[in-house]
Amino acid sequence: MSNQIVGLLARIPVPSVGISTPVATIASIMAKQNIGAVVITRDFEVLGIVTEKDIVERVALGKKDLYGIVAQDIMTSPVITIDYDRTIQDALKIMRDNNIRRLIVVKDKNIYGLVTERRLLLANFKLYQAK
Repeated sequence: MSNQIVGLLARIPVPSVGISTPVATIASIMAKQNIGAVVITRDFEVLGIVTEKDIVERVALGKKDLYGIVAQDIMTSPVITIDYDRTIQDALKIMRDNNIRRLIVVKDKNIYGLVTERRLLLANFKLYQAK
């Protein structure tokens, strides 16, 4: 397992919206940017995260109105974070222990980026193959 710094693999900038953003807008952002999650913020404070799974389980399966439901109604909170200088191994352990696939990377107590399980595993695989 790699000791590579997780912050170096983070997606930046972090896709984010406010708590009153309609789910239809969030879904549109995800589709246009080809991403699976959007961070929910207020005044630069992370309040939650909305993933594709949240939209499917909390809106689509419940046959709720994509325009009538807002981020705050379906976001997962609190959000689990990881410090910029932790390792891929640390990140994957946190994800496994919490049954999640995304972590928000923080640096100097500020949101820095977002890493996914897929990105971490791919980076680890490439490092392994390079040896």
